[in-house]
Amino acid sequence: MLFLTIYVSEELKMGKAFASYCIGAFGVGSILSALLGGQLADQIGRRATMLIALLGGASILASLSFIQNGYVFMASLFVFALVMEMYRPAASAMIGDVANSEQRPHAYSLMYISFNLGFAIAPPIGGWLASRSFQWLFWGDALTSAMYGMVVLFLLKETHPRKQQQLASSVMAEEAKYSGDTPEASAEALASSERLQKLNHADASAASTREYTVAEAFTHIVRDSNFLLFCFCSLITSIVFMQAFVTLPLFVRGMGFDEQQFGFMICVNGAMIVLLQLPMTHWLSRYNRVHVLLAGELLLAIGFGVTGFVSSAATIVGSIMLWTLGEILQAPYKPTIVAELAPVALRARYMGIFNISHAASIAIGAPLGGEVLARFGPKVLWPACGSLLLVTSVLYWMLFRKLQAAEKQRTSGIAATTAA
Repeated sequence: MLFLTIYVSEELKMGKAFASYCIGAFGVGSILSALLGGQLADQIGRRATMLIALLGGASILASLSFIQNGYVFMASLFVFALVMEMYRPAASAMIGDVANSEQRPHAYSLMYISFNLGFAIAPPIGGWLASRSFQWLFWGDALTSAMYGMVVLFLLKETHPRKQQQLASSVMAEEAKYSGDTPEASAEALASSERLQKLNHADASAASTREYTVAEAFTHIVRDSNFLLFCFCSLITSIVFMQAFVTLPLFVRGMGFDEQQFGFMICVNGAMIVLLQLPMTHWLSRYNRVHVLLAGELLLAIGFGVTGFVSSAATIVGSIMLWTLGEILQAPYKPTIVAELAPVALRARYMGIFNISHAASIAIGAPLGGEVLARFGPKVLWPACGSLLLVTSVLYWMLFRKLQAAEKQRTSGIAATTAA
């Protein structure tokens, strides 16, 4: 993604505006993929969905390197996103399955660190490959995606609560069959065993085994106004954040830096996350999550807002460090909030809708940012980014005030019922 606009505009010679629309096509595919991936992950399981996405996506990615027509490339990029991005809601739901409420911020931090450890290493390698042959870059990306698929195939087990419940029932039936006990006695014995403790996650409940139809899931989600407002705020934030991968490379190239130099600049983002994400998450866990998330939004606003005024490599890196700190503050808490807002049986579909904020930011933010940069220049683009994030900070604050009021009302209702 980091070098895609450069590839389309310079290698395929389609221009900067067309390059940003290619990113937009990827975003549209990602939107549909988030919905499809969430639905499949709740129906056929997290593991199977990830395998389809990663191995299928790797195959399509390898073929992209041979396409020279810009419009065919754009269409193929859409198909690639439709398949590949299905892994995101499945992976996020898997983490929500295996971690409890207290563990989730740290669990999502670990996932984010692993992603950014790759990101810290990838830009210089990608820049080196791209400077010699973009085809090598496509093939390398396909290889690493396939390797991820092999990890899922050989090392991960299914974590869907309903699948786990079915597995527990199967074990009980087998023990009853071979021991001669009644199913009730076998179930009682198994309930006290370590095996069932592993099968039954702390968050699993009777509701987690319910199957929602597509219509029921859709109705439930559209009625959850708090969740939808949270996703809208995340969408605005992601539209701005996407500029780091779409318009920032073009902006830096316009300042006279090449791909490899930009690769070293942007890898500061990944390096900071690898070094600081987990200790900062541990340290920040003592503070109110709302305040931490809002502080992160303000740091993002400042970091992107000052980008239009940078004049050297050092100041570019300084602006990257500012918005990276904001990213570090927000990263573990956003998926945690989604996992806790969602019913267990709809967790992957909630994650899919949440991931749409990322996908839609590509579809909207990439062409929008490209057009603003081309028409009005960096002096308009970057201050506008900062201003948008200030507006989003206010929306987040309003949302969390609403959630806190609802929680107080719920607690008061429980207390009154208990007293009665």
